[in-house]
Amino acid sequence: MKTAKSKILVFLKLSRPFQWHKNVFVLAPLFFSFSFSKEKILKSLITLICFIFASSSVYSLNDVIDYEKDKNHPVKKNRPVASGTISKKEAILFSSSLLLLSLAIADNIYIKAVIMIYFLLNVVYSLRIKGNTPADIIIISLGFVIRVLAGGIAISVKPSSWLITCTFFVSLFISAMKREAETQEQSKIYETIGLISATLTIIFFTMYVVVERESYFLLLSIIPVVFGIIRYYIVAEQNKGKDPSLLVVDKQIIGAVILWIIIFVVESIFHPLEQ
Repeated sequence: MKTAKSKILVFLKLSRPFQWHKNVFVLAPLFFSFSFSKEKILKSLITLICFIFASSSVYSLNDVIDYEKDKNHPVKKNRPVASGTISKKEAILFSSSLLLLSLAIADNIYIKAVIMIYFLLNVVYSLRIKGNTPADIIIISLGFVIRVLAGGIAISVKPSSWLITCTFFVSLFISAMKREAETQEQSKIYETIGLISATLTIIFFTMYVVVERESYFLLLSIIPVVFGIIRYYIVAEQNKGKDPSLLVVDKQIIGAVILWIIIFVVESIFHPLEQ
């Protein structure tokens, strides 16, 4: 029993649950549409679960692909495959099972297609693109855009061009700063990409508020966006060489996100979008 429980925990570690929060982008179309019917909430949550399984499938396969590099890395050598806790064959079988489970749960054929595109894009990334600047972080950012598109398909809502653009650039900013924090090589290039992406994120989000929403109250939401981006940059600079996943648990960043959500919720209550 203890051995079986330990094995389950190892497979859970292989699926990287600390990375699952990235899939919350699937819920973006639901959040910005402010149409919270039971059916749409259920479909969005099902799609979220699909992408949790799909992303875990990608992480598991990635550990197999990066086996040789990871086993010589000071931190990554402790990953299940690199440490030998799980064999490469077991990891591949686990990855395949998660992908099939994701496709089985998917609500319709279009979401299944998007999941396959997401999976194949990440396989190409792991095999050919990883480490090639700036193609690597562009592919990562496209993964977030794909999540948003899947969330829109799930509830039959077309994400606005502003939402897609903001998603891409904020993802590019986060990816660039995380990459700068974990590597000394080409750190200046990643920092430059991060600063450009941060600027474009603020510009496009401001355009979304002013042009699409035309709300004076929502102008307040620009403040936590600017604060969060600046804070993320500062924390990334202070944590160079450390675990980049620590950046997302900064209390001030979390506070900015919560404030941003509150502003949008208040706006939706008093000035709901026309459906």
